Amino acid sequence: TMLKAEEKQEIQNLRSFTKLYGYVKYFHPSDEASEVDWDKFAIYGVERVLSAKSSEELKVILEELFLPIAPTIQIYYSDEKPESFVITEDNTDLEVVAWQHLGVGLGAFSNIYRSIRVNRENLIPQPNYGFGTVTQSINAKDYRGKEIKLEAYVRTNVSGSGNQGQLWLRVDRKDKDMGFFDNMNDRPIIINEWKEYEIVGNVADDAEYIVFGCFLKGLGQVWVDGFQLSYKDSNGDWQPIPIENPGFEEEHLGKPKMWSAESPGYTYKIENDNPQIGKNCLLIENKGEGYIFKGTLFDEYPKVGEVVNKELGSGLFCQIPLAIYSDSTRTLGQKNKTSFENLLSELNKIDIDELTTDNEYVRLGDVVIAWNVFQHFYPYFDVVDVDWNEELTITFEEVLTNQNGKDFYYSLNRMIAKLKDGHGHAIHEVYDKQAGFMFVVNWIENQVVITLSKDTNNFKLGDIILSIDGVPAEQILINDEEFISGSPQYKRKISTYRFSFGGEGTIAKIKIKRNGEVFEIEAGRNRKGHLSKNGRQRIEEIEESIYYINLSKADMQEINEKIDVIADAKGVIFDLRGYPNSNHEIISYLLTKPDTSKAWMRVSQIIYPDQENIVGFEEYGWEMQTKEPHIQGKVVFLIDGRAISYCESFMSFIEHYKLAEIVGQPTAGTNGNVNPFLLPGGFKIRWTGMKVLKHDGSQHHLIGIQPTVPVERTIQGVIEGRDEFLEKALEIIEGETESE
Repeated sequence: TMLKAEEKQEIQNLRSFTKLYGYVKYFHPSDEASEVDWDKFAIYGVERVLSAKSSEELKVILEELFLPIAPTIQIYYSDEKPESFVITEDNTDLEVVAWQHLGVGLGAFSNIYRSIRVNRENLIPQPNYGFGTVTQSINAKDYRGKEIKLEAYVRTNVSGSGNQGQLWLRVDRKDKDMGFFDNMNDRPIIINEWKEYEIVGNVADDAEYIVFGCFLKGLGQVWVDGFQLSYKDSNGDWQPIPIENPGFEEEHLGKPKMWSAESPGYTYKIENDNPQIGKNCLLIENKGEGYIFKGTLFDEYPKVGEVVNKELGSGLFCQIPLAIYSDSTRTLGQKNKTSFENLLSELNKIDIDELTTDNEYVRLGDVVIAWNVFQHFYPYFDVVDVDWNEELTITFEEVLTNQNGKDFYYSLNRMIAKLKDGHGHAIHEVYDKQAGFMFVVNWIENQVVITLSKDTNNFKLGDIILSIDGVPAEQILINDEEFISGSPQYKRKISTYRFSFGGEGTIAKIKIKRNGEVFEIEAGRNRKGHLSKNGRQRIEEIEESIYYINLSKADMQEINEKIDVIADAKGVIFDLRGYPNSNHEIISYLLTKPDTSKAWMRVSQIIYPDQENIVGFEEYGWEMQTKEPHIQGKVVFLIDGRAISYCESFMSFIEHYKLAEIVGQPTAGTNGNVNPFLLPGGFKIRWTGMKVLKHDGSQHHLIGIQPTVPVERTIQGVIEGRDEFLEKALEIIEGETESE
């Protein structure tokens, strides 16, 4: 029994540290707390608290850890009362400092999420997928119906995927419709020497403006010089179109005259060092350092005097002031400068880039960091059945038995799975590397069935997998689903996709049933990545006046080119068993009146811990408009459990406004912008940072978009190579079935 009690003390120590870590990091606004490296502090803190033998020892260690960075908090025993938080008598010339969280800002990936302290200069990290663009536009009237060409010299200094330079040319038509558009997305500029690039396009007959420029995508530097615009005359010769300040020779207040150049986080500088032509060129730059924000994210924030008293466990409580005064230099509160500097020097000794999750303190520290993000900011606890507090104990107990980083990979994903968040996933480039067999399976008629094979000698369509290395096929799915986050339908989709993944090249004995016969095949795991079959065309007339459009592939430009025939067709089948290719504008051709739902996406405004008293929401919608030509025929959408996130936003309009029949299986039931963050040791955690509801305000999470006409695949259908969802859609259009 001795051992059990000691083990329990260890867990208590870790739990108390974790709770206090979250309260101070996200809700206590002292300057010291904002100067600490919280990743290092998590690793350092778990090592310190693990050794405490009693709650008295634990209290001493917690005070040594936290008082230097949060001098006004108190840690006290359950039978004590905390002293009241002393507010200075004379608050002349003092400012209030307090936290505000819009969702939660977690570094460079948090595109719409923010965390700031009021009355402080906050460095907002620059998302590494922003754009810094320089733009000019001219009246298109004189060039309607003509071919035009944009040319410019560009050189770049970029590295890493997604960081690049691009020229762009766009034609704006009447009624805000877009005409020609090309931004060199398929041929980005990444070389560090001056070269001339061009874009050629056509000006529509109803064009209003020609808009053009150059941008830096992501981080790095782009230089641009010598813009030229021209049109083709009736003899086929290129004639110049006058544009303002094409070589950036003129500047005004350091900016290029007559150009618009404003993007948060990007700087624009006229440079006379090494231009391509003339005296100057323009440099667009983003070093990834972000920009300074001083202000408020929303109206409410804690007032001085507001405190929270919270239980830490081990008979300990804490009192955390949520707002403190600051003079012109620092936030106020009794300071022990030496102990703060000692703490910083201890943290400086930790070389976080060298640490891996083979180190126990890194594993435990990662749990502390991740658990708190979800505890205070995960938006779906109201509909997910989990005791998150209890989950902290379970996870620590398991992680204390981990031998290495690979064990931890599973422990971390098992914890995230409890959130039932289809975006939720711990990713690690070492542990994610796994391979599958040369076939794909689906769950059909309660069996694991091969639906696609790249090794047709051994594996035929419709083969039923009974077991692998003696483990029943269904059990393999169930075992894997313990580590997959999301709704039951999404977990099953992912577990079939990852069916029996393992080390690349490993051999397994696969027991198969085919035509009533059972036999065994040995096969290797040699498949990396996605297997896909060559499906239909992106847009195809599959029967007379019935069009099939694969929305995972066809882009909006292709659809718009055929929109007149599509709108007049007897029927249209949109396939959304996948992820849309930026083509949700199709909704506008289906709506009969403008979309009025403006609040189905909601980001919490948080100023109190544990998601208590959420003060409001930032609300968003898409506000889709109607477009001509209206699609007249019978419309059917195909969906299944693969359809997630953006796809569900798209489908939510079809469901809410009853724009079409929906054929197939429920979608994943996970929506909202992800808010990824990094953990020490190389993990990246993905999760959903906002709440998305159906347009009528009811629950979407875990439920998804429901089909109006449910369809199940059959093993016979697989053997015959039929697409039973598509067949049902055709039946509906041809009027052979009435929708239930």
